[in-house]
Amino acid sequence: MPELKSLSLFVGTADCNANCSHCAGRIHRAFAPKEDGEVNEELMQKTLRDCFAQGARRLSLSSSGEPTLSPKSVTRTLEIVQSLRSQGVEYPQIHLYSNGIRIGEDEKFCHDYLRLWKSLSLSTVYITVHDTDESKNAQVYNIPSYPSLPLIFNRIHKSGLTSRANLVLSKQTIGTLEKFIHTIAQLRIIGADSVTSWSIRDYDDQFDEKHSPPIEVLDKIESWITENQDPDFKVRIYRESNKSVYEKREKLTLFPNGVLSNSWCN
Repeated sequence: MPELKSLSLFVGTADCNANCSHCAGRIHRAFAPKEDGEVNEELMQKTLRDCFAQGARRLSLSSSGEPTLSPKSVTRTLEIVQSLRSQGVEYPQIHLYSNGIRIGEDEKFCHDYLRLWKSLSLSTVYITVHDTDESKNAQVYNIPSYPSLPLIFNRIHKSGLTSRANLVLSKQTIGTLEKFIHTIAQLRIIGADSVTSWSIRDYDDQFDEKHSPPIEVLDKIESWITENQDPDFKVRIYRESNKSVYEKREKLTLFPNGVLSNSWCN
């Protein structure tokens, strides 16, 4: 195998506070733990050790549901990661994927857990954003309302964590270069520390040609990013060509059914 770069762990139950029509996590929910705090510690430790030995230094925590709804599972996972430091196994970059809803709606949760996770070496919270207009964000998440994005980023920062906006590009939301540029400017104003963007993916976690912006628009966006890089505010776009790191098995994911695979693009 080539040297690994990163590992992603699915943690928590299948509970989610959104109902996205394109959710690729649904197919994994049948294997998710039933109770918050239920973690296969032996398998997780073995995977963390083995992947570290093969070169992985970046770790991300994802879920078939919404990980902030399983705070005990996230906490236990971070405790396991930290416990391995005494064995020389250390992941200096640890990131958590979230839709941001609970962070924006539940201040007590942020006080109780975001600060705790920071103390357990969580680095960054990745917030999936479909539009800086919260009403449009709510439409994509298929929920009555979406909380304030500035409030979400502020609560992340108050906990000592950094934030990244994961910007999903689609014809419904960010479908033109002009809208992309405007959204990037808005995300910087409201508190995102960086932005990573990619085209919307379908139920099978594949490029959604029907709902994604046209290839020529993605080309323009990529060119604009290259020509307008700011070292203080990093913006990236992941294209299908970036999937080579998965195809070469440089990034792996431990799924709820115990399978370690290169088939999950995050």
